[in-house]
Amino acid sequence: MTETDAGLIDACGEKPVRTSWSRGWIVLFSLVAPINLLMSLDRQAMTLSAPRIQQQFGFSLVQISLIIACVLWTYALLQIPAGALVNRYGPRKCLFVGCLAWSIATILTPICSSFFGFMVVRLAMGVGQAPDWSSSIVAINNWFPAGRRAKANAVLLGFLYMGSVIGGPLLTQITAHWSWKLGFYIFGFGGVIWSCLWAVFMRDRPPEVQMAKGERTLPPGLPMKQLLQSRQFWSIGIHYMCLLTIQSFFLTLMPFYLMDHRHLQFTSMGWLYSMPWSFLYVSVFLSGMIADLVLRRTRSLWKARTPMGMIGTFCCGTLVLIGDHIQNIPVMIVIFSFALGCSGLSQISIWTSVQDLTRGQTGLVAGWTTFWGNAASGIAPIIMVYIVRMTGSWSTALLLPFVAGLIGSVCCSATHPERPIEGPVEGA
Repeated sequence: MTETDAGLIDACGEKPVRTSWSRGWIVLFSLVAPINLLMSLDRQAMTLSAPRIQQQFGFSLVQISLIIACVLWTYALLQIPAGALVNRYGPRKCLFVGCLAWSIATILTPICSSFFGFMVVRLAMGVGQAPDWSSSIVAINNWFPAGRRAKANAVLLGFLYMGSVIGGPLLTQITAHWSWKLGFYIFGFGGVIWSCLWAVFMRDRPPEVQMAKGERTLPPGLPMKQLLQSRQFWSIGIHYMCLLTIQSFFLTLMPFYLMDHRHLQFTSMGWLYSMPWSFLYVSVFLSGMIADLVLRRTRSLWKARTPMGMIGTFCCGTLVLIGDHIQNIPVMIVIFSFALGCSGLSQISIWTSVQDLTRGQTGLVAGWTTFWGNAASGIAPIIMVYIVRMTGSWSTALLLPFVAGLIGSVCCSATHPERPIEGPVEGA
C-alpha cells in the first residue's frame, strides 16, 4: 500500500512522492521503538534501585534525589545542540553514538561507590541519551505522513513507557533476589547490542525520497533568533515543561512517596509504581488513534492536537493533588493512574504538534521542547524534596504539579499546528 507523504513534500518543497508507509511501521517497531524501551529501562534501573543504593551507601534523601535527577541536567542542556546535529547528520548516525555512550555509562554505574562517582556516571548517561528523542521524532517525521503520525508517535511513546510498566516488577524482583547491580549490567549490554543493530539496519528516510544526486536536503531553517521570537515556539516548550513537572513525581519520587509516606514494602512498591505507567501506556495508544481519526474527519490539525493537550495537562495535575488526599491506598493508586493516563493525551498532542509546527526544523523544535521538559524533570523533584524537608508535608509539595497543570493547559491553547513557525508557504 502506498500514499503521498505530505510531510516530506512540505519539508522538501518538491513534487509528490509515493511512499510505502508499511515500511515505516517496520522501521518503527523493529528499531526506533525498541531503542527507546531500552533507554527507559536504563533510567528505571536507577529510580527503582535507589532505595537499596541509598541504604547501602548511606546517602541522604537529597543526595539520592540528586543522583536520580542529574541525568536530566546534561540531557536537557544538550537537547538543542542535539536537535541541530540530528537535522544536520540524521538520526542514524546520531542515535548510534548516543545509544552506545549511554549503554556504556549504564554498565559503569554498579562500579561506583561514592556520591561523586554516581553523579559523574549519571551526568555522562545524560550526554549519551541527548540525541535519542530528537532522532526518534525526526525518524517518524521522515517515515510517516501527517495523517499517520499520531499513531506512530503513540507506538513510540508506548514503548518508552513500557519500560516503566515492566521495569517496576522486573527490577524490584532482580534486586530483591540477586543484586541491584545485575539490572544495570543486563540493560547496559543490551543497549550496546542494539546500537550496533541500529547502525547496520536504520536509514534516515525511505529510499524513494532519495534524489539522483543523493538524499534530499531540507531548505535552510530559520535562525534561532527568529525562532525565539515565535510565541508558538515558547508555548510548546513551556507546555512540555509543565507536563514533565507533573510526570517527574511519578518518574522520580513516587517510590519514596509510597515507602516513606504510605509505608509500603519495597516489593509491593514495585508493582504499585508500575500501575500508573500501565494506564499511560494504554492512554497513548488510544490518544494516537483518536487524534488521527479526528484529523481524518475534520481535516483540522488544531482540532486533532490542541484540545487533547489542554484537557490532558489540566486533568493530570489536578488528579495528582486529589489522589494525595485519598487515604485508601488502592483508591489512591487508581486516581494516580488516571492522572498519569491523562498525560498521554498531552504527549500525543505535543509531539504531533512539534512535527506539524515546522517544515524543515523538526529536530531543532523537538530539541527545544525536550530541553524545557527535561529541565523541569531534573529540577522539579529536587524542589518537591526540599518542600517535604522544610514542611514535612507531601501534600504541600504536590501543589507544584497542580499549578504546573494549570499553566501547561494555558500554554497549549496558544499552540496552533496549522500555522507553521516559518510562516505560510509562498503561493499558498
